[in-house]
Amino acid sequence: MRHTAGSNAASYSGRRDNQSSLVPVSHKKQTYIEINDFSRPDTPVPDGNSCAPSEKHHSRLYFPNTLWTRTFLITVILETIVTVAIETWIFISISDRILEHGKMDGSSRLQSFLGLYMFALLYELVLSYDALRRQNTFQLLGLCICNLGLLTYGILQVSEVMHFVKNLANDGALSTSVLSIYRLQLMLIPIILGVATIFMTFVAWKLFAEFSWLIYKNVSADLKMNRRYHIYQIFIALLKFDFFFIFGSQLQFLLALNQIGEEFIINAALVPIAMVGLCLAARFCQREKAKLMTIPVICLCGIVAGIAKTLEKMYSSSEDSDGLSFYRVSLSFFASIAILLIACTLVNLLLCVFNFDKGLKDHIHQFRGKQLAVESENTGAQGSKSRFELN
Repeated sequence: MRHTAGSNAASYSGRRDNQSSLVPVSHKKQTYIEINDFSRPDTPVPDGNSCAPSEKHHSRLYFPNTLWTRTFLITVILETIVTVAIETWIFISISDRILEHGKMDGSSRLQSFLGLYMFALLYELVLSYDALRRQNTFQLLGLCICNLGLLTYGILQVSEVMHFVKNLANDGALSTSVLSIYRLQLMLIPIILGVATIFMTFVAWKLFAEFSWLIYKNVSADLKMNRRYHIYQIFIALLKFDFFFIFGSQLQFLLALNQIGEEFIINAALVPIAMVGLCLAARFCQREKAKLMTIPVICLCGIVAGIAKTLEKMYSSSEDSDGLSFYRVSLSFFASIAILLIACTLVNLLLCVFNFDKGLKDHIHQFRGKQLAVESENTGAQGSKSRFELN
């Protein structure tokens, strides 16, 4: 009997030893190891006596993690650095010449022309990063079109700046030998933008296939739901481009007025109104607030009326429009594009409202959550517990 009890105790002890190999290595972190798996685990197995590492906070900063996302962002960064450096040199050089010579006629127009161009390049860089982070293929397409518009604006800039520089040379403010230097620098900008636009378009085409698969996999396999999400993406992209062209047209108009009055205050108020209206449009669309969408509609219609009045004033024959004649080319360019974009935004807004209460809201928030999870993985953060099950 004793021998039997002893053997039973030994057998029970052996079973306990075998079971102890099946328990988690650490009670603080539930990590299991498969007995027949001799591959190296993804995360190190903590020691029983060691303290469990504190959880890392997931970074919300996006880093491009594929070949084409890195290529697109690097292309835009290089384009921005080179073109902004050239524009800055021209801006500082001409401003110094103006101060030395005291020639102020048309100087504000030229400085606003160069300053607005630099702002456009920097704003495009921010939108490029945002488009890659949010995987918005339509915003990438809009950036390629915007880059083409900047190329056109750069060609207009050559004649505008050279006309002003020639006047400075005729007045003796600078030598004629400097004209060739300015002309060379100004001609480089459209060339750089043209090459960058072609390359950006090719990379955007590659990213379209990459992002379309992610949207199909993460949003829904339903084609109708994908179309709704594409309409939403187009709407968000249009809002971001609307702000730039509204800001550019109003800035030039305020510089043309050159005096603070009732008209100046009204047009200056359009910029913050536009900013608030565009932000509310994006917010209400994400929350699917159909009735509240009338607020951004009213704001956008008011902005269109203000810009249309500016164009009417500029092309009228009254004496008040004489100050606007210096800005006629650039202001017409910005104002016409702003009106066209706002019209497209209003049409797309109606399409988004028709898609309310059809399940898109849940997919938008779900997809944004998955984007944050992917960004966290790219930074090396391990958010979930790993578990290797036994066979």
